[in-house]
Amino acid sequence: MLLACALLALLPSCRSGHRSKPNVLFVVIDTLRADRLGAYGNDRGLTPFFDELAKKGVVFRNTYAASSWTVPSVASIFTSRFPFQHHVATFDSKIADAEVTLAEKLEGAGYDTGGFSANFRLAKALGYGQGFRRWSTYAGTEQQGVKVRGDRLRAESLTWLAGEADKTPSSAPHLLYLQYMEPHSPYEPPEPYRSRFARSAPGVDVAAANAQLRTLNFKAFSADEVDVLQSLYDGEVASVDGEVRALFAALEERGFLNGAVVIVTADHGEEFKEHGRMAHGHDLYNETIHVPLIVLAPGIDGGKVINDNVSLVDIAPTILDLIGLPKQPTFEGRSLVPLMKRKSLVKWLLHTRNPLPDVISELPKTGSRLDIRAHSEALVRGRNKLLIGLRGREKKEVPELYDLAADPGETKNLHRPNAIRTLRTALQKETAALAERANPAAETGSVDEATKEKLRALGYHF
Repeated sequence: MLLACALLALLPSCRSGHRSKPNVLFVVIDTLRADRLGAYGNDRGLTPFFDELAKKGVVFRNTYAASSWTVPSVASIFTSRFPFQHHVATFDSKIADAEVTLAEKLEGAGYDTGGFSANFRLAKALGYGQGFRRWSTYAGTEQQGVKVRGDRLRAESLTWLAGEADKTPSSAPHLLYLQYMEPHSPYEPPEPYRSRFARSAPGVDVAAANAQLRTLNFKAFSADEVDVLQSLYDGEVASVDGEVRALFAALEERGFLNGAVVIVTADHGEEFKEHGRMAHGHDLYNETIHVPLIVLAPGIDGGKVINDNVSLVDIAPTILDLIGLPKQPTFEGRSLVPLMKRKSLVKWLLHTRNPLPDVISELPKTGSRLDIRAHSEALVRGRNKLLIGLRGREKKEVPELYDLAADPGETKNLHRPNAIRTLRTALQKETAALAERANPAAETGSVDEATKEKLRALGYHF
């Protein structure tokens, strides 16, 4: 073996050394709607690289975030638990030390773990670094812009792999987590993406429209402003597609991706007044919780499209399954490996003898000075989606029911009392069972005024 590697020293498989377990690359694109990818039906040509990955891997067409903004959603990704269990729901929330994260599981199995996030709200002091030997977050500057771009993440992560990470034994596998921010507001795509995808309209001031996103005055956006902002968002999506292509090229060159497990997804989506609002974190309609999920892994045939409803809480147990580790008892998600390996739905159901599970999303109080939530919970069962709406100052609960197959845009609220009653009972039963396994108390960390001001520039409200 040593002689073979000496003769073939330039081959990535030898440069990367023999690993007992595969490397894991976990890419999260902040604020990326599923419907912006060609693999999910978009025809604007925004995501040629993501679409290439989709053809090589497994595409989950109906993936839902556990919530519609970063703080609770990423905490759910890391812990495979729901917001009402980990209690990470406000701007000063902290992932409790008692929670077990995916990174902790991999670190305990001998992985060298590194995470790089352009969303600086995911601070180490707030628990997101649990299990990561290297956890770095990056904030923009007034001169460079409020968002750190993907080239910075790529440079930092590759430096870590080449230097600090190489201090570990050559056989140690790696978990590399990256969270990109390009599609998050403000939408300021660089060239050539701005020229290719952005539209203009008479009287629309882009800077002013971006600044208006920091307010809660959604009615003030004109149709032209919404159209221009959407096109700028599309440019940002195209730009991050290019950045991830560059990352993969660099990782392939150094052999990191040889036999690796690769996950590409998003923490939530973005709304452009489809239901009267802008941005995210205000409701649980599909534009804010329907996200892409692409998985590539050794032993899993590519080119598959899976239409079952799945959740981002399923990712952590899926990774453990793919690398041969037992499921963490506190993880609520299920491994998606049986879905990826099944030959037919009928055979899979006969084998598992379990019904297809429901998917739950939640939007607890966010800690904003005003509670403008339109929903508190959602349940997706098959083609049906139940939303627990909140109306008025008293936040009276009003259920909404949609047939996602016939009405994917959730435009026709179905008034079917029996169906609503059945789904609501199921939601109450499932959330009650999950609540019994919840962390007993929320934990908080400090968020200083300077950080709050930077968060306000990204559209967050306190």
